Amino acid sequence: MRWRWDQGRLQYFHYNNIVRIASILTKLDGVLLNVKGDPLREFLTIGTGLPFAPTTYTVWRNYARVFQCAMLATKVNGKLAVTDLCRQLSDEKKPLSPDQYFNFVFSHFALPFPAFENYDSSLHPTYPFVAILKFVIARGGYGVRIDDVFANVIGNGCTGYEPLDFYRKLKPVSRKPVGDELRQVREMMVLMGQTSYMKWFDRTLYIDTTDIQSVLDAVRPDFTRKRKSIAIEEFFEECFVGESGRKRFEVLLGDREILSDGFKEGGRRFITHGKIERSPLVRRKYFEKYPELICDACQMNPRERYPWTDNLLQLHHVFPLASTLNMDSTTTFLDDLVPLCPSCHMSIHSFYKIRLAEWGVQDFGSKKMARDVYNMAKKEMKL
Repeated sequence: MRWRWDQGRLQYFHYNNIVRIASILTKLDGVLLNVKGDPLREFLTIGTGLPFAPTTYTVWRNYARVFQCAMLATKVNGKLAVTDLCRQLSDEKKPLSPDQYFNFVFSHFALPFPAFENYDSSLHPTYPFVAILKFVIARGGYGVRIDDVFANVIGNGCTGYEPLDFYRKLKPVSRKPVGDELRQVREMMVLMGQTSYMKWFDRTLYIDTTDIQSVLDAVRPDFTRKRKSIAIEEFFEECFVGESGRKRFEVLLGDREILSDGFKEGGRRFITHGKIERSPLVRRKYFEKYPELICDACQMNPRERYPWTDNLLQLHHVFPLASTLNMDSTTTFLDDLVPLCPSCHMSIHSFYKIRLAEWGVQDFGSKKMARDVYNMAKKEMKL
């Protein structure tokens, strides 16, 4: 079985953009798609700030697979039909967190996928995200590259059903990508790096938590459910969350210190930046690239001041909204981080909170704005 996903649309699968798209699609639910003109373009372009190019084709013709792979919407009888997952993402009173959303997708996206052609409910389903995740966990701190996935996971016909020990004993085989399969699987792996418990860095996917059982519980598919023979019915069944589904797909990681003053983004409590700042993997990679142990704010060298210590510096994400990892070919997000001593780190977050409240805004509108406020805090420090 070929492994399939969308391709070349990574920007549209960033969590923040998924939420914006879901909000617009929910408002347009039921709109006729088979009409002259483009009933989606203006609303999506203005509402998300994303370029739905080219303008010579309708948005639905070029981006239907994005909406379907993201499990947001499909077309029924010529009309836009949004899913339960789409509605829950756009619910400002009780939104899904990034981990809840991605955990849901990982545990429900199965091949053959009912939104793709040649759907066959009689085939044994494969859960590609679950299979990759289990292999990454089995590899521990070594990380997994795309060649490893083809040689071990896809090549051995892994489905996600297998226990973790099975993945620890896998032997590589000669399985090469077919057609554009390489790019599609790579983009699936990049997508997985947006969770709080995985990181995509230098074309390698790492597990970044010690609470493995919580992760496995959160992404475990319902292997007992019988797939529906009618593709459209199966698609909506796979995309149904329900109230009981919310709690199950939340990962509560016990090995992370989360900042208590999380920022707001569109009414959502955004705490992922706290997880990234305290991520053991990100910390290791950052200080491998930038070994100088100096606080960026007060210029204190903790090793010189406290010679009995190794490294007391913490990593601060200058732009909290960018804390979910950049979804490019290498995910070089380290340049958005700065090393701070614990005192400066706490004071910077306090400064952010005060300034945003003074300006009457919930969060930074751009990276430049966040960087300017960070530099403002540095200048006001009394050294």
